[in-house]
Amino acid sequence: MTKSAHLESHAFAWLVVLFFALAISGFVSYFLPHHVFNQINSLLHLVFGSLWALLIVPYSFVHFKRILGVRRSMVFVSGLLTLAVMLTVVFTGIELVYQGQREDNSSTYQWHFFSAISIVLFLVIHILLHFVTHRSQANKRFQTSYYIPSVFASVALCSIVAGGVLWWADKTTEQPYSTQAIVENYQYNYGPHPFRPSQTDTTNNIFIDEKALATTDKCASCHMDIAKQWYRSAHRQAASDKTYVTNVTLLATKKGIEATRYCEGCHAPLALLTGQLSEGGEHAGIVGSLANVEGVNCQSCHGISKLVHNKGVASYHFDINQPYIFETAEQTMLQQLNRLAMRFNPAQHKQDMAPALLGTAEYCSACHSQFIDKDLNGWGWIKMQDEYTAWLDSPYSGNNDPKFSHAQQQRCQDCHMPLVKSDDPSASKDGYVRSHEFFAANSMLTTLSKDYQGQQAIAQFMQSNKVRISIEPPHRKDATINKMPINPNLRHAAVQPYYFYKGENASIKVIVANTGVGHNFPGGTIDINQAWVAVQVVDAEGHAIFNSGDVDEAGYLEQTAYQYRSLPTDRQGQIVWKHDLFNMVGKASVNVIRAGESDVIDYQFKIPYWAKSPISISTQINYRKLNTRYAKWAMKELYEPLPIIELSRAHLAVPLRDKLETVDNLTVSKLLN
Repeated sequence: MTKSAHLESHAFAWLVVLFFALAISGFVSYFLPHHVFNQINSLLHLVFGSLWALLIVPYSFVHFKRILGVRRSMVFVSGLLTLAVMLTVVFTGIELVYQGQREDNSSTYQWHFFSAISIVLFLVIHILLHFVTHRSQANKRFQTSYYIPSVFASVALCSIVAGGVLWWADKTTEQPYSTQAIVENYQYNYGPHPFRPSQTDTTNNIFIDEKALATTDKCASCHMDIAKQWYRSAHRQAASDKTYVTNVTLLATKKGIEATRYCEGCHAPLALLTGQLSEGGEHAGIVGSLANVEGVNCQSCHGISKLVHNKGVASYHFDINQPYIFETAEQTMLQQLNRLAMRFNPAQHKQDMAPALLGTAEYCSACHSQFIDKDLNGWGWIKMQDEYTAWLDSPYSGNNDPKFSHAQQQRCQDCHMPLVKSDDPSASKDGYVRSHEFFAANSMLTTLSKDYQGQQAIAQFMQSNKVRISIEPPHRKDATINKMPINPNLRHAAVQPYYFYKGENASIKVIVANTGVGHNFPGGTIDINQAWVAVQVVDAEGHAIFNSGDVDEAGYLEQTAYQYRSLPTDRQGQIVWKHDLFNMVGKASVNVIRAGESDVIDYQFKIPYWAKSPISISTQINYRKLNTRYAKWAMKELYEPLPIIELSRAHLAVPLRDKLETVDNLTVSKLLN
């Protein structure tokens, strides 16, 4: 045997053994459940594949060069087909290593899997054809088999050693998650449950290690596109929001830091779940604290496995995701291996981070519904905001069939997390993800952060046919009468004219319809938000006749303006205007519009004799995130006037007539000069 033939046979032995190792590790990875040994197996599969890919190209070149002049066409063709399948495995494997298993490359994994299985079939055919057409050299036919035992022993030994090293490294670098509160002598002021008055639960009521929660940077290393969206969102700023900092600090001052668990379960889960919220700890209102910076981060939402109930106040059950190898390692190389193992076999990661609950409207009720009870207000149970129940009562939930109905059911996510184009690993096959900007109505945050693009997006979102305003024309019952006959066939099409008389007390009806909000309008913190109707009436020369809903130079809305809001009260019947809900025991009034319903407002004003016809009536439905009184108190030195977003407007021109006289029971118009 020549030296080149010897090297070729030896290389082929390595290819056979490595392919056998690849097949075994591949099937083990596919069928075994998530476990550290399966993670090690996946990494070894990657090593075997890399070595096999490095060998297959030079071996194929030498092998085909040697047999190029041999006249055995069937063997040659079967060899080419086998090489093509092998290269398919190599290239798909490289793509999977580079990109990981993604939603939009599932076909790559299928090609990799089935082409790997096909190699066996093509090799068997190739070897059989070689055997049939090569009888004269039968004794040399399988010289490769001489090298297989030694190669197999080498690969097996290296695999055992490498697997053992990885297992040892994982065990020695792994830092078990703590289940104890960060604060020593954690106080149970609200009973034996560690998270009350928040409604949050964990398995066996354990605390969650900070390392398992503060994973934003780790998540962003793969999900960069989604991380960018989240970074500008209200969720990211849920704890650093200046108004929240003011209110949670007030609560801690008045009721103690333990009372802040009521707020932090939704605004800063990291502070609640780690056991910070006790004497000696830091609530998220402490600027620069980890909970303040993280806000509602990735784990805050994706770590929720089920709901405790749908009454809100952080009513979720939180679970830690199943760890991958080197999950808590601090060394850079081991962290890279952790990410590689996750990308290479993400099935468990997807199961943990994307449960079916995540796509339901009920999921949002954990934090976007709210109540307060005697533990906090010292009075009794009071229901507050409840977007989930409002959605259930709406046409969009599909639970009822009123005259106003939507063509199909829509969830919270369909409005607040619309599909957007993205190259994220979690993107669908056609390249879409749910937006994590969570745009709604919080234009205060974008104002403070000078996020003009976000400000524009919020305005566009709110103006997209969510709320409509219209003016009912003032049709007259005392319209001019004459004795001219009318065709009876035209009576059904007759429209009463509308106009005003100079000097009369005019009345108009303004209709505000909630046509596109999936819950009550307005929603959220309606005790401090500001939504109102503005009306302007001018004559033909622009002289003002009537105004309502003006905002003065200091930013205050006139008190007589028609508003949509809630007025919570304390024990003395005073308005709780600072959003200090721990003082709330009831509501003086609540004015909202349910989804699919309308509100009618009557306005009266006197038409002056000097007015020139026609008069122009303009109406708008306006929204501002915070009323000025609260904004100045809560934002303190950061206060600046907040934008007023015009959601909808309507205009009507109404003719004027001179005063009427009555003659012989007939109403006639006074003759004009």
